[in-house]
Amino acid sequence: MKPRVFLFDLGGVVCRFHRERRLELLGAACGRSARDVEAELYASGLIPAWDRGQGSADDIEREIRRRLGFAGTGEELRRVWCGAFEPDPGVLAAADLVRDRPTALFTDNDALLRAGLPERLPEVVARFDALAFSCELGATKPAEEAFAGALGTLGAGPGEAFFVDDREANVRAARELGLTAVVFEGGAALRRTLEQLLAG
Repeated sequence: MKPRVFLFDLGGVVCRFHRERRLELLGAACGRSARDVEAELYASGLIPAWDRGQGSADDIEREIRRRLGFAGTGEELRRVWCGAFEPDPGVLAAADLVRDRPTALFTDNDALLRAGLPERLPEVVARFDALAFSCELGATKPAEEAFAGALGTLGAGPGEAFFVDDREANVRAARELGLTAVVFEGGAALRRTLEQLLAG
């Protein structure tokens, strides 16, 4: 069956994710080292917890202020938080091929990024009908619950969906659930795949 809906991963697909840039930007804003930021947020397990929805955008902001001493505005924090994501023009162009069909950005990410993305990366958000964030779905890929939630945002079943991700484990899980899924190998390859699906 030709896919009716299309789901795209964010970090590593639609955008290049520069984790070190986030650590450095946030560290500079707080007068702390990137290593300190890594320890307080990532090594502590906070980031995975936030990705699973254990904290609203306001909760995350308060915790960053408490742990790192961030003293800027909420807008400044969202700018820093989203600053690790660099849109891939080739992928955006590929996504435009299916813009007349239901599309979703399907990502394991937190509520602070969800709050900041429309403002900081409007050219990304504009390409998608739904933003399926793990923090709102209550589960992260490759859990079946995450896929079910993302598909639900588009009112589709697994057999109707195409999915692209940069992680083999997520693609394998998607295929096992019945989605048409591919491992991301660059914008040009994704464009060819979509063109073939649309022509088939």
